Amino acid sequence: MTHKFLFAALLVVCGTAIARVGGTANDWSQPPTKDFPLVGGNWANQRYSALDQINLSNVENLGGAWMIHLEDGNGGNMQATPVASDGVIYITSSFQNVFAIDAGNGAIKWKYSPELRGAGGGTNRGVVVVEGKVLFAQRDNTLVALNQQTGSVVWKTRLTDQPRAFTSAAPVYCDGLVYIGIAGGEVGVRGQIGAYDVKTGAEVWKFFTVPAPGERGGDTWEGDSYKHGGGPVWLNPAIDPELRTIYVPIGNAGPDNDGQDRSGDNLFTSSILALDLKTGAYRWHFQEVHHDVWDYDASSAPLLADITYRGQPRKILVHAGKTGFLYILDRVTGKPLIGIPEKPVRVERRMKTAATQPFPIGDSFVPTCPEPDSVAPGVESGCIFTPYWDKTIVLAPGTQGGNAWAPSTFSPKTGLVYVPGAVINSAHNVRRQVWNRQTQQFETVGNGTGFNRPAGEPRSGTLTAMDPATNKIVWQKRTKFPIGTGSGLLSTAGGLIFHGESDGNLVAYDAANGNVSWTFQTGAGADAPVSTFQVDGQQYVAILSGGNQFQLSARGDRLWAFKLGGTVPPAPAPPPPPLTQPAAGRGGPPTASTGAAFVAYYWRAKPGQLDAYNAYIKTVAEPIDEDARRAGVFEEVRTVTPAPGVTTDWTHLRIFRLKNMAAAEALAAGLDAATARVVPAEAQRRANSERAAGLRDLVRREVWTELR
Repeated sequence: MTHKFLFAALLVVCGTAIARVGGTANDWSQPPTKDFPLVGGNWANQRYSALDQINLSNVENLGGAWMIHLEDGNGGNMQATPVASDGVIYITSSFQNVFAIDAGNGAIKWKYSPELRGAGGGTNRGVVVVEGKVLFAQRDNTLVALNQQTGSVVWKTRLTDQPRAFTSAAPVYCDGLVYIGIAGGEVGVRGQIGAYDVKTGAEVWKFFTVPAPGERGGDTWEGDSYKHGGGPVWLNPAIDPELRTIYVPIGNAGPDNDGQDRSGDNLFTSSILALDLKTGAYRWHFQEVHHDVWDYDASSAPLLADITYRGQPRKILVHAGKTGFLYILDRVTGKPLIGIPEKPVRVERRMKTAATQPFPIGDSFVPTCPEPDSVAPGVESGCIFTPYWDKTIVLAPGTQGGNAWAPSTFSPKTGLVYVPGAVINSAHNVRRQVWNRQTQQFETVGNGTGFNRPAGEPRSGTLTAMDPATNKIVWQKRTKFPIGTGSGLLSTAGGLIFHGESDGNLVAYDAANGNVSWTFQTGAGADAPVSTFQVDGQQYVAILSGGNQFQLSARGDRLWAFKLGGTVPPAPAPPPPPLTQPAAGRGGPPTASTGAAFVAYYWRAKPGQLDAYNAYIKTVAEPIDEDARRAGVFEEVRTVTPAPGVTTDWTHLRIFRLKNMAAAEALAAGLDAATARVVPAEAQRRANSERAAGLRDLVRREVWTELR
């Protein structure tokens, strides 16, 4: 089918008439050229660049322009997009640090290091740069505006006081407002999306993604389960300024694996939600999964496109789901473009699952049943939406199958949507979780294990070109590694698709057929999104190569920039991720070769001893920690305290970052040795131990493979 793509000569952008493509600094309606101003490239999240200096005819001459380390060699879970504005790259790390970097030579212009509260560090997907400010959301639910030139704080705004909430999405901006949502649906957070004044940070409106009784959709929740019903916003929304609408991807219900106490469809979880840009008023929604108990949340960023469908111009929204389906909607009305009929599915009444589910007409981009020989002999398996109870059953797509968060791209040049997918099974049985009103958290009852990825099962992916007017596959390539939880895709007017691979290679594909046109080894899992921009008339491509827990890829902290004729050589290849699932079900610990580990100690000061315990940390613990750090026992330690007014079961969270899991296992012995060096007298060490025992109690110890 031939497509005619519609680009109006006169655009109405956030209430302002603009007569040329890319005409003003904040006109993000069209594909970017000189800059890459936000993580989706433009408001439509198309992740398509109109630059074509780098193209199929010369991409083989692409080489390293420069490379820098952001975090002394290991940056945790790196997933930020390099946002470029006026020759400067702005990017975040998993430690919530923000960097301004000369895009032409890699020189760091400034660095902002925040003081974190509560949730601390973890995945941070990037910034938006506008009106002289760099805007980003810290993991601890603080929206921050920095001075674009200096990195100094202009303002901060607290997004929520929910104790287990965190924020990982990049904000978006339009006409004086900054939009950002919060996450944490699986731990009892009630999701929200809000708009904030770019000048002051003041909240303008807020919309809870899980409605209360009496609100639209409130009758789809049982009792007061809505209060901790999930609905996180994991990724950035899309914006249509002409329609004055923001399109928000909404994640899983809570608890994610147990539907016994939340009968109903559980709106607006696992949905695309359309709201008025200026007021936050409801426009429409489309729920992709009713009463989700499979973790099939609608987490990835939606994209917008204008196409011709059956001879008529149509404004569409496209969303790639964890289900492996592409959901194509009329973005004016929210109605399916091609058709998404409800079909009967098996019901598990004890889990209160829905009797029907939406099945888009067209092709799936990953298999929706386990592939032959992918499930161990004797283990029960099932296809999409198969319900489960206390007996383990292996399903596909799994909880990381389909498209979880890796961004798709739409190319106006080819008229196709390109989707990264993951082919990974998951095993399911019910993990009973009940809400504890006193502690304000879910507590597990019984021995159910919930979701896991069975050891030994294959891990792979798909790169798929799909026609949005038919929802049919145009071409598809099977990929060695899963890519639905990785770098995502960037398409360009040069006929290329860029993607970072988990084995460290940055790859350029031919957009016409998916054939590989160029590769470059970055030295760690290249699992963050790619961007492209111009500096002094020359096109650059940039990627953050730092690894990803879910990709099981090697960790690092390299920020790379490439240009035609670049002379910086490739890095040594890291160990590749496994092709089958390792034994640690939810992701597998890093090894000495694959990346960092984090040991977290949750302490609670005894009643009346908070000040005394703070003094103990300062006078006794910190000198020992510093000795251990200098001796190479660990790389960094941070002490995090809960935000004011937030109730937790701990008062101090001490997080040690170590090179690998072997170092984590040796942490206690290393601290003991440092204690003996700093306090050589045994009697004094014993006195210190007795003093500490009278000041605080250990709540729990956890070992992480990424900062949370």
